[in-house]
Amino acid sequence: MLTRTTTFLLPLALGATLLLGAATASAHTPDETARFLAGMTTDGFSGEGADQKRIEAYAKDVAPKWAKYWKRIATPMMSWAAEELKGTADETIFYPFSGPDFPTVVQLYPDASRYILVALQTGGHVPRLDAMNPKHLRLYLDIFKRGFSDFARRGYFRTDDLKADTGHERTVEGITPVLMAFAARMGYTVDAVTAMRIGAGGELEPHPGPADAVETWDSVRLALTRTSDGKSVTLDYLHLDLSDSYLDKHEEAKTFLTAAAAHTTFTKAASHLMQKPFFSVIRDALLERAPVIVQDETGLDYKDLVKRFDVTLYGDFERAYHLWTEGVQRELATAYKETKGVKKLPFRVGYSKDAGSCMQVATRKP
Repeated sequence: MLTRTTTFLLPLALGATLLLGAATASAHTPDETARFLAGMTTDGFSGEGADQKRIEAYAKDVAPKWAKYWKRIATPMMSWAAEELKGTADETIFYPFSGPDFPTVVQLYPDASRYILVALQTGGHVPRLDAMNPKHLRLYLDIFKRGFSDFARRGYFRTDDLKADTGHERTVEGITPVLMAFAARMGYTVDAVTAMRIGAGGELEPHPGPADAVETWDSVRLALTRTSDGKSVTLDYLHLDLSDSYLDKHEEAKTFLTAAAAHTTFTKAASHLMQKPFFSVIRDALLERAPVIVQDETGLDYKDLVKRFDVTLYGDFERAYHLWTEGVQRELATAYKETKGVKKLPFRVGYSKDAGSCMQVATRKP
């Protein structure tokens, strides 16, 4: 979703002092920061000499963009999920190749108590908005506003743009502020943000590194409270390379991934990576352990999925997005053509294609 002109985050060129670590106290709580970035409040962020009208205009502009997304994608997706997905309260949902796309997985599984998102982008510190001068804050909000508009239109994140724009030496530090803003918009209170890492045994643990180090914040945990019922929810975002070449050299990461794959899994707009031979570790882990897999055509290869799962087809699929048309998901295209009773999909998901969107819900065979 994020492009070089529509990224949610502030270019580091504006000054490293704008993104400070937990060692420096902020004037605002994580939830206050999240709600402000989400355009849900303007209180307490104007600062000396700030353009209060510009700040209020930001919130006014963001609201219809989010409303547009909610009408076009979120509401029909939630209605569909309530009818077609057998989610259970307090379960864990695994979302590999996610980027910062927290809204989609919440819309599909709103009663989960833990979400595990994994992608290549770094997390980053909680932004210190109170440390920004008025000019920088205005620019920050302009960038965030364009990001909301782009997400409302597409409903997914463009991996190439994320790779180009985020990272220690890129124009932005990470995606933590996006996750925070989305959590606020999805009805959560952001209670705390903690730097995390994968420990030697494959378990997640607080990162022991210095709080002011950029690398300490590559992976983050958001402690959330669901405002509808007051239940605690955990959002774990892991900066992790899921390719075989990385996992084969990092046993602790492979152990973590194997455990995560035992949960209900969702993936979309994943560039067909798990259909490639060099992503066999995550592919095999999901095929062997996941109880349920919900995906678009870019997830697991249909010919592998159908051997171990009962698969229900939704929407339409004739061929992959034009960047991946050669020999990709031919068996899936045949299944959509020949299967009677393919169910409707009342929302857009994944890459835009002439035939429309598709989803597959795979439940492990007895």
